[in-house]
Amino acid sequence: MKMKLFSMTDAKKEGASLQDLVRQVNEWLALHPNTRIRDILQSPNGGSWMASKLFITVWYEEVS
Repeated sequence: MKMKLFSMTDAKKEGASLQDLVRQVNEWLALHPNTRIRDILQSPNGGSWMASKLFITVWYEEVS
């Protein structure tokens, strides 16, 4: 099993930053059609005192 990590800093719940992250994930999936997704996890951190960060981890297998 393999893992692909996507991340962004100063994550906004709405706006260009989040749309860019969605675009990155969708582009990666489109470029890897022989991919079987096993799990997807989201992990936000940061907040009032630190810049917001959002991580999306995709666990996958390459299939023939």
